[in-house]
Amino acid sequence: MSILNRKTIKNVIKLSVAVLAPIAAAYLQTKLKQTAEDGKEKSQETAPENTKEAQESEKPMDDPFANAEIKVSDEAGKAINIIEKTGCKIVRIVNCDKITEAQLTNLYLRMTEQPNPGFVRVMVELDNIIIDNLLEEYENHLSDMDDFIQSKLNTPLEDAESIIENRFEEIKEIYISEGDMDWDNDIIAWGKKSDECEALKSLILNKSDNILCFVDVPVQSVYDVFCYLPFGGVESPEPLEHRSIAKYWFEKFGAVPCFMSGDILQFHVKQPVEDEEEAKALALQQFGFCSDIVTQGCETVQNLASTLKGSKFWYFWWD
Repeated sequence: MSILNRKTIKNVIKLSVAVLAPIAAAYLQTKLKQTAEDGKEKSQETAPENTKEAQESEKPMDDPFANAEIKVSDEAGKAINIIEKTGCKIVRIVNCDKITEAQLTNLYLRMTEQPNPGFVRVMVELDNIIIDNLLEEYENHLSDMDDFIQSKLNTPLEDAESIIENRFEEIKEIYISEGDMDWDNDIIAWGKKSDECEALKSLILNKSDNILCFVDVPVQSVYDVFCYLPFGGVESPEPLEHRSIAKYWFEKFGAVPCFMSGDILQFHVKQPVEDEEEAKALALQQFGFCSDIVTQGCETVQNLASTLKGSKFWYFWWD
């Protein structure tokens, strides 16, 4: 196919998405308003069930977003259109700048208390990076999207521990070769007193003006969400590597991918680590998976291990 023909096809696809986006956004506004009104009526009839985690965050509350006005930009509308074309369902949208981390955590726990059979619920913050990722991933597969997604689902899973170990060794080699910091004492720091580190009890937000979508992904296995939502690449593992690692952590800790933006990934952990040695082993793995949470965050793997003890949410960010 000539370059001219490829450009023509690509322009037609982009034009189609651009035309459909405002229509999808208008439809979503009406749908979400009706859903919010229905949810408000239902919440007045039946009080939500209290769970241990909901009790540990804020007290159950009325939905603070029932009457909130949601403004969907043209670019976000394109991304929403793509997400729905994959077979996912948008079940709720909130403004990131109008919700606290405790409120969002409470809302997430309430919205996942009763699973929707055949779906896994994930929050997706539509920032510029993830919008671009969605458009690039699917712009050439609008006509064969089901087959394209199925090909990813059929891809054999990799050995997660090998992926993490290889990344860990690469990071170690870089730090040792640069020689600016002592690997054992400055990076790992076993035996040193940890800084004050509290376990993560809630989700972490960027406090941006992006919109956050609650997305029901049509999969049975939580780790298969990465076959639909293209998170990863560049500094972080590739999407299908994330899938393999998510499977490993789900089977070992009950960790479920619950939040993603362009460069942030968070897990909800149903079986938090409590043992100190297990926390250290997990901290080494998470450092290999995402070194920025140490080098640009809690500073040492020892501090990370302290944070992980009792944490019900894991946070990863790639610069």
